[in-house]
Amino acid sequence: MLETMCEVLKHSYNLGLISTRDGNASIRHKKDGHFYITPSGVRKQNLQYTHYKKIDVVSGLPMDYTQESIGMKPSGELPLHYGLMKRITTGVRCVVHLHPTYTVAAMHRGIELSTLCEKFPELSRYTNVGPNVGMVPPISKELADKTHKAMGLDSDGNTKYDIVGIDGHGVVAVGKTPWQTFEHIERLEHICKIVLVSGNV
Repeated sequence: MLETMCEVLKHSYNLGLISTRDGNASIRHKKDGHFYITPSGVRKQNLQYTHYKKIDVVSGLPMDYTQESIGMKPSGELPLHYGLMKRITTGVRCVVHLHPTYTVAAMHRGIELSTLCEKFPELSRYTNVGPNVGMVPPISKELADKTHKAMGLDSDGNTKYDIVGIDGHGVVAVGKTPWQTFEHIERLEHICKIVLVSGNV
């Protein structure tokens, strides 16, 4: 599944949803006491599954995974991923954080992303969009805490929403597979593009 997540991030780069060193992702199997997260600063078009950092879910600290990953640092958004990964109720959880252009532009225009579901049933049918997160510093505990709150993360590790936007930054999505998680982002980006191109905001 790590290889699949590499494909998702390479595809995201090719679509222009991130620039070369942007974006991050993580994967956890419920039975495991650890999860995997992308390393910091690696070019996404060159990302390999052996580059991922292994993170202990109790301590939140990196563990040895492969020789290639030694010396690499986990993504700076580790607090964001850790909060979503330390407790999960499903068999697998994937988290993807990208910077999709039209979605970020929509928030910059003052659009509340969760309201788009009311007008576009093809979005609401498959994706639950949570409230926007306001401007917060990247790679910060504040970003993690406010994103967790917007996603409706509870004490058992459940989330109310599949995706939320962070103003001036990007989106965070959760799902059971890398591609399902990506589809939440792609679906929201498509609707934001329609809205902005229409001029009816």
